[in-house]
Parts: sequence; structure tokens; C-alpha cells
Amino acid sequence: MLRKASCTLRPYQQRLVSKAVAMFLGAYRNGADELEPAARSVMIESPTGSGKTVCGLHIAKALQEATGARVGWVAMRRNLLDQAVAENRRHGIGVDMTTVSLFERSPPTDLDLLVCDESQHDASNSASHLHNVIQPRWILGLTATPYRTDHVRLCFDKVVRDTGIHQLIQDGYLAPFDHFTLPHWHVEPLVETFATDRERWGKSIFFFHTVNECQDFQRRLRARGISCEVVTGSSDREQQLAAFRNGRVEVLANCCVLTEGFDDPSIKTAWVRPSAKGPTVQMAGRALRKHEGLPVKQVVQCRNTPHPFVKTATPQRQFLWYPDGWRSLKLNPLLDLCTVNARRAIAQTVVTLPELLTRTASNRQVRGRAR
Repeated sequence: MLRKASCTLRPYQQRLVSKAVAMFLGAYRNGADELEPAARSVMIESPTGSGKTVCGLHIAKALQEATGARVGWVAMRRNLLDQAVAENRRHGIGVDMTTVSLFERSPPTDLDLLVCDESQHDASNSASHLHNVIQPRWILGLTATPYRTDHVRLCFDKVVRDTGIHQLIQDGYLAPFDHFTLPHWHVEPLVETFATDRERWGKSIFFFHTVNECQDFQRRLRARGISCEVVTGSSDREQQLAAFRNGRVEVLANCCVLTEGFDDPSIKTAWVRPSAKGPTVQMAGRALRKHEGLPVKQVVQCRNTPHPFVKTATPQRQFLWYPDGWRSLKLNPLLDLCTVNARRAIAQTVVTLPELLTRTASNRQVRGRAR
């Protein structure tokens, strides 16, 4: 059913695509080998950098070829829509689709399949408006973080998962990373940490909670001769990102504009503000795409973050900041051997119960048999 294109799907992508298409067409069999009813909505949950756009395009193409479905691709930012169009063309997938802004007030109404990129936004009022106006036959959601900080529930008939960030790193699809922990997340020490060791950190993306923090950070970096751009909802984002990609800008600072839909494999370090799991995974993921010349990427957080990224994926090395500099957290190479030997010793130990306990246990067994 899947059309041959110029890109070869990775094994986990093939499984995601096949399951989703089968669910939409009512051809999916559950664990009891019974056909499940056709689903109207399916969400693909897969990590940042795993190729969700390619998966979505292949699913759309399969449904288009099987049913003649008219496809609409929805995203909240223009760069995400442009990215989907570019991927469709670059890989030769050939989906005939219409791009639709999430904030479109008068969207087309002749669409059968609505592909919702970054579908954690699907519970928003703008998304509800689109669904009510278009009323598509099928809805396909794509997301790396299927949860919202406002706890509003995402309603999809089926959710398809396959692999996580840690496994993608182990399989070589994402880059391994070192993890650094700072005491606090304040502008001045962050500037000092970066400026005094620029070669270590390389091209970096910084995340702050406010625009004022971003602008203060930019001013301090520029005073040290370091190029930095603050990306906001009203800035010239395309020009800023182009300058960053070609190396004319060394550092990007933002609040939440670049937490999703921004791909630049040349980023060496992601500086991740204290945040919950969803935003943390999105922000750290900006630095995990593989890039020639950068065998190991870096994620920097602080001690008071609600979600240390090491809970999501295991780093290659961990470092803590002390007054005298970075210290590596190294495992004792004999730790596993010590654990194994301790278990063996416990297993081989002969334990003799005290006479009183032995008699008590025997009496209980006798009374149990008498009953």
C-alpha cells in the first residue's frame, strides 16, 4: 500500500505508518487477531528528530492512493507548513495537499484527511474551529509531546507509539549527548559560563522564561563581542535563523518560539530553562539531531528544573558545576561487579531460623491442616 519514494523508511517509521494506515482503513488486528473498527482519528507519538513529518506524508499518500482522499496539512507556524511541503518534494513522496494555518478563519471545506502537525495544540480553540468547519473524514495527529501544561485532554481514537529518545540514540538515529547541571538559571552566570568557554559550547540555543531575560542576555553577550539574536513572535525570524545556520550568528535566545518545529543539526548545545517534561523534551531535542563534525551534543540545565532531561534519555557523560569548575559524575567501574558478588554471597548464605520462630511456623502449619 505504501508508495515507493526516494527515501527509505526506517524500521520504526515503517511500523508507525503501517499501523496508522491500517487503523484508518479498518484493517488493524489487535492482540487477539481480531479486526478493530476503523478509527476516525489517530495520533503518532514519536520523539523530536524521529521523522514524524515523513511518517505523516507517507500515511497521507497511502490513504490518498487507496481512497482518493483530499489532504490538508495543518500547523500553527508558517515554517512548519513550508517544512512539510519541502519534505514532500525532497523525498519524492508526492502527496497532493493543501496547507492550512491553524489560525485560518475560513479554511477549505473539501478535505477528507486533516494532518495536524504538533497536535498537542489540537485542543485549542483555533483547532476546534478548524475541525468544526472542515469536518474531515480522518484526522492524523503528529507530536513528540502528547500532553499539555493546562491538562486539557487530547482526544484521538488511537495513539501509535514505537520508540523513544533513548532508543533512537542507541540505534544511531539521534546523537549521543553530555549533560551539564548548573546551580541556577540566571542571566549573568549563564553569560559568564558561555563566554568563558565558547569553544566547548559551540553554536547554542538558549531558552528563557521572559523576553526581558532574552534581551538582557543578548545585551551582555554582545558587550563581550559575541553575536546573538533574540527570536520572538514579532522578530524577523527567517532572517535570524538563516544567519544562525550560515554561522553569522553564534547564539539564539528565545522564550518558546523555537521549542518546536525548528530544525538545525549544527546546534551543539541546548541550554534548557527549568520546565516541565513536555517543554524540556522539546527544548533539549533541538540539539539531538546528528551533524557531521559533532559526534556528541550537549544539554545544559540547572538543579531546580522540574524535569532533568536525564530522566528521559541517558547521557554519555554527566557534569556538575562547582566553584572550582565542572566535575564529571563517573560510575565506579567495579560497581556492577560488587553488586553481582553481593547477590551471590546473599544467595549462598545459609540462614538458620531461631528455634522459637521454627516452632511457631510448624504450629501454624499444623493448625492450618486441622482446619
